[in-house]
Amino acid sequence: MMSATSALHPHASAATRTGPLHVQNEDAHLKLPEAGLYVVADGIGGLADGAVASRVVVEMLTRMVVPGDSLDTRVQQARDAISRANTALFLAGREAQAAMGTTVVVVLVGEDCAVCLWAGDSRGYLMRQGQLHRVTTDHAIFARISDELPPRSMVTRAVGPDESVDLDCVVFDLEVGDSLFLCTDGVCGSVPEERLEALLDLGVPVTADHLVAEAVTRGTRDDATAVVIRMCGEEATHVTHG
Repeated sequence: MMSATSALHPHASAATRTGPLHVQNEDAHLKLPEAGLYVVADGIGGLADGAVASRVVVEMLTRMVVPGDSLDTRVQQARDAISRANTALFLAGREAQAAMGTTVVVVLVGEDCAVCLWAGDSRGYLMRQGQLHRVTTDHAIFARISDELPPRSMVTRAVGPDESVDLDCVVFDLEVGDSLFLCTDGVCGSVPEERLEALLDLGVPVTADHLVAEAVTRGTRDDATAVVIRMCGEEATHVTHG
């Protein structure tokens, strides 16, 4: 007897724009569907070589997370990759006497669930049945750096500035119709969450380009990067005997 069940099949898009006051884009991103791996990283402004730092993390994850391995194994590979990137950045910064650092948010997708790892204030969201849920919590505080400027967000945890990095982790189930959304603060810092929710609930596929364009329209001054993963249904047929 034949029966059909719906399997999750991710469709991803990614986009980035350089901030209007930046010479180069210090964000980096990755979508590697064959490994179920999606990443956004934001090199920390004010530290040396922010663009280098974000790319080191992405490149290490690309090399070390193996397509086809179990979700648990890929999560450990991602942790190891970020730890190695942290060591490389820390040693490079110490040699140059100028700290290097980057935020990172990683999602690893399994058959019916996902794992999110992060450090810093780049964010991960889950959109389900018209409601936007923030998966991550910011590792940041608001601080005033001068009397002339308003308070700004200061990252309290990152990859690179310290000898080791502490990653937060959350595991959550996935359903057909869900969307996952990763972004740097160039997007979430300029687009309110209620507007992100409205855009992701338009009833048509919304790509990362749409969300980055919204941030630009709203006057983001930072690099803006987004990755959107839609969890579509794919019919899988099974044979049973009776």
